Amino acid sequence: MDGYNPLPGEIEIIKEADANTIDSGSDKDKAMINVLRNEVSQLKATNASLNIKLQNLRENHLPYVFLIEDDYDTTQIITEILYDDYNIIDAGNGIEALSILRKIGKAGSEIKRIDAILLDVNLPGMCGFTLCHEIKKKMKLNIPIIVCSGRNTKKDVMRAVSSGAEDYIIKPFQEKTLTNKVAKWTKAKRRLHVR
Repeated sequence: MDGYNPLPGEIEIIKEADANTIDSGSDKDKAMINVLRNEVSQLKATNASLNIKLQNLRENHLPYVFLIEDDYDTTQIITEILYDDYNIIDAGNGIEALSILRKIGKAGSEIKRIDAILLDVNLPGMCGFTLCHEIKKKMKLNIPIIVCSGRNTKKDVMRAVSSGAEDYIIKPFQEKTLTNKVAKWTKAKRRLHVR
């Protein structure tokens, strides 16, 4: 690499496999390789430590949104939209969702709280309206529920509200609509915890 001038801040890392194949060379070259190996190891350790700290910050400071959606593509899209500002928990059907909800805050559960629920209506095993009713009326959980459905009639919206939902988003939705409604309800939920 004669004549190669790296850009400021650019680091060339010698792979360990390549470095181990170096049999000849001066003691100075071997010493430099060992220094680089040590620096790479330290950078890997620092990166792992930073990732743990970032995860702890996310878990302790970002709101939790429980996405109950059976369509994989929709789950991926919503998760991608919300990921930077929220912790996302997901379930693909009503039975799985109820199981997760029953464990919130219990010993051994990784999930300590949920700040809002995004709920599809067309779920396998249990429709979203029934699940909404179960969460609000039977389990008596005070978690804002935003129904997110392709059903767009006034009757569907009224059914969601009578089942206990706080809001309704019609699919396909605008990203801004989703982020605004999730922000509104997670903030409302967090204000209740502060009081």
